[in-house]
Amino acid sequence: MFSRRMRCIGGLVLTSAVLLTGCGGGGKAASTEEAGSSSEKAEREIHYFSSRSSSDDTLLSLQEVTDSYNKEGGKIKLIIDSNADRSSYDQKLRTMIAGQQMPDMFDLDASPYAVELGNQGMLTDMDQFLDEIGEKDSYIPLALNYGRTSDGKLYTLPLEFSTEMIWYNTEIFSDAGIQEAPKTLDELLADCKILKEKGYTPFGIGGGDGWPLLRLLATYPFRLSGNDFLNRLASGEAKMEEEPGVKASEFMAEIGQYFQPGFSTTDVATGLNLFLSGKVAMYPTGTWELNYFTDEKRPEQLKLGYFYMPSCEGAVTKPNEYWAFGGIGLAVNPKSFDKEYKDYLSYIVKNYSKVYFSHQHMTPQKVETGDSSKFDPLFVKVMEDASKIGETAARPWDVVLKEDVVSVINDNLPGLCMGEETPEDFRKAVDEALENNR
Repeated sequence: MFSRRMRCIGGLVLTSAVLLTGCGGGGKAASTEEAGSSSEKAEREIHYFSSRSSSDDTLLSLQEVTDSYNKEGGKIKLIIDSNADRSSYDQKLRTMIAGQQMPDMFDLDASPYAVELGNQGMLTDMDQFLDEIGEKDSYIPLALNYGRTSDGKLYTLPLEFSTEMIWYNTEIFSDAGIQEAPKTLDELLADCKILKEKGYTPFGIGGGDGWPLLRLLATYPFRLSGNDFLNRLASGEAKMEEEPGVKASEFMAEIGQYFQPGFSTTDVATGLNLFLSGKVAMYPTGTWELNYFTDEKRPEQLKLGYFYMPSCEGAVTKPNEYWAFGGIGLAVNPKSFDKEYKDYLSYIVKNYSKVYFSHQHMTPQKVETGDSSKFDPLFVKVMEDASKIGETAARPWDVVLKEDVVSVINDNLPGLCMGEETPEDFRKAVDEALENNR
């Protein structure tokens, strides 16, 4: 279904220039002249508190790079404490930091909490670090700048570059008489109606995890205003009663009738399995789950396609502008960021992306592709799409807005989608939360 042709994608994800060398050369471990011989050096422990699964390729890649660093004379032991439940992770991280037990490095979104920590001098300035080692230009701007806080500061390094799309079962679409993927939000709703009338469940969604519903809620506002409406909500200059908020709430009230039964308590993993088993027609996710859809992993009977965020009448953003970001970033404790730690992190920056790319993931830095035959054609196709992304990308609401506001939205969205709460009541609840959290 997808072309096997591979081209070097310049300027965004891939480039014909070799910007990152292999783990044997793009940076070096601390020299024996500076730190003594390897046999004399004590092993340095770096504690990393991660919000990712222990089997995540980001963590496996970091360990591979650490092993290479040590082979070149380094003496670093990377100790990873993994907590993949995000709400639990966030709570534990705050407890650790409040108790003066900040890890050496940890995962952190560019949230209001990051602004708070940064203002207290508790985070390392990554702009300064990347300038110091001359690596800022090696990053894809969309990936790096995703980690900037509302005041423009960069406190994290991206470990991935992700886009989001909606996958669809082409055989179900065809059986329902739908010949192509929807290009607009009106077409998406019309297709959902047809699918439901044909006896299919149009949407499988992990509503219990919160963010998939937030992504759909954010669609109309991004199409109508870019990130302006979201930023004005965060700053207290806008209300949900403005047109983007009205459109968003009405859209969720309508599309909610097409979700699978029990969607509000379904987690993302269950939503994925519903789609892979052919029980739902569509499933929204990001490229971090791309390996489930490749030729090697995809169920043989499943025929699929995908489409990116649909547009709408009056849109100010382009069809090739949608969800694209660096994901949760890597923050560093400035109190432990000494010369040895800085040398190690420099090595990571100069070598990580090539290793991560070898696991068939899009990377936050520009890398050379090499022989395309070793890559799955779907991976190649998604990378080609990424080369055409516009200059603007949608910002997640749960990163930009304050936690208490996001909590109110998450508490009220399921009721809105199930018809238990009106769009007007939903907007009122959100506006009250915004007012209370100025």
